Amino acid sequence: MLLKDGRKITEIVKKMLYLCKNMRSIKTIWQQWRFTVMFVTWGMTVALVCFLLYRVSMNRSTTYLTPLSEGARDSLMTVAVPHGMSDTLVRYGGTAFDVHFNSERGIANCAAYELTRGELHGSAERSGDFRQDARVAGCPLPADYAGSGMDRGHLVPAADLKWNATAIGQSFYLTNVCPMHKALNEGGWAKLEEKVREWTARDSALLVFTGPIVSEGDSTLTGGRVTVPGAFYKVIMAPCVRPMRVIAFIYPNGYCGGSLDRYATSVDEVERLTGLDFFPTLPDAEQQRLERTANLDAWTN
Repeated sequence: MLLKDGRKITEIVKKMLYLCKNMRSIKTIWQQWRFTVMFVTWGMTVALVCFLLYRVSMNRSTTYLTPLSEGARDSLMTVAVPHGMSDTLVRYGGTAFDVHFNSERGIANCAAYELTRGELHGSAERSGDFRQDARVAGCPLPADYAGSGMDRGHLVPAADLKWNATAIGQSFYLTNVCPMHKALNEGGWAKLEEKVREWTARDSALLVFTGPIVSEGDSTLTGGRVTVPGAFYKVIMAPCVRPMRVIAFIYPNGYCGGSLDRYATSVDEVERLTGLDFFPTLPDAEQQRLERTANLDAWTN
């Protein structure tokens, strides 16, 4: 009996010694590999966080996009003009863009178009041939701009119409042009137009309204038929995101440096300066929500 018990004790002691030896081995292995294990764990954690942030970003930019029907687009692109203001509505390129032309000023009150993500990569080339639209009363001639020192600044950019050969050619009608200082046309204004394309790629589609801000003290080109605006506005709506977003910008007709926030403003302010009414078909509460503030962070973040 004692012999058996002794053997059991011996076996237990051997097992304990074996376990202790293995524990020393595990400790040695841990000391050798602990930094590798910690690095892999840290990397997996970072990867998981990045994945979650990506999913949140994708949810913000795509999950809540709502397709825009043709009827809804046409309704949102309505611009109400005040009584007594000269205004001829001209549609170009089928439904590519609209111009509200003011024959008394020789420039548009507003030009409006929808730009979609799929329209950003067309192959149509710009003609560069500015010309009169003889169908529209008061449309200037190229000679009216000759020797003025002013650029013929597009309201609807030709670069946004590369998807439609007819429309990009018609964008050179002088109904779609205003006298613009080169410093603005090739500087701050061009940067804003590029930003519109970036936002279109993100938000699926934008509605863009562009035009001059005219005051009594503004000059005219030689001949007196074409007003030189003191400033320009751009109103931008993202109609497919929820909730819908709107932002507006006002740029003086000259050199405009600095960041976008220097020129961001509310739609209400553009309406006050131009007399136009944007988005008049929206319910009053929604119109007020969209137009009374300028939340640039909602566009740039």
